[in-house]
Amino acid sequence: MYINDSIQKYLEDLAAKKPAPGGGSAAGLSGALAIALLEMVCNFTSGKEKYKPVQKDIEKHISSLKTIRGQFTSSIDEDVLVYSKIRDAFKKNDKKIIDKSLKDGYDISLKICKLAKDAMKIALDLSSKGNPNLITDVGCGAELLNAAFSSSIFNCKINLKSLEDKDFVSKESLSLAKLVKEIDLLYKDTIKKTNNIL
Repeated sequence: MYINDSIQKYLEDLAAKKPAPGGGSAAGLSGALAIALLEMVCNFTSGKEKYKPVQKDIEKHISSLKTIRGQFTSSIDEDVLVYSKIRDAFKKNDKKIIDKSLKDGYDISLKICKLAKDAMKIALDLSSKGNPNLITDVGCGAELLNAAFSSSIFNCKINLKSLEDKDFVSKESLSLAKLVKEIDLLYKDTIKKTNNIL
């Protein structure tokens, strides 16, 4: 599992002529990095008299971010494993097995999208409640979350494109379009507030 290896090992394998890790796994890492930055903002805000009015909000964010970071971190290896299953399924040339593996791959990418949206809500809140000395870290976190989200949307779409279950594809395509609109608003508001402080 990559999560227990060095960053250097992961990057070498990502760069190598190997099918995995790939973009899905990298999206998970981007998300985890984003969350770590937002946690840092919270930790530099929490416990200070100046930010006492928002202390409860910050504590709640710390708890939520820790959970989200764990899920992003898990997705780094989950994506590698599911991609291997997708490759094996296509080798067997069984449509049911292929559809099942593609849906599993889709689920992991969708999970990353949803995590990114949930975390972007926190980033937006931190852009006004967090220690302003770390506002650039809020902005960097938002950019990494946006990258994780957009990367995972690519992977969601490629999995849907290959599915035989057209009802599933139609339903999920609508859900994805809604997610894209929701996070876009959150992202733009976060970046706007970040730039207003700079």
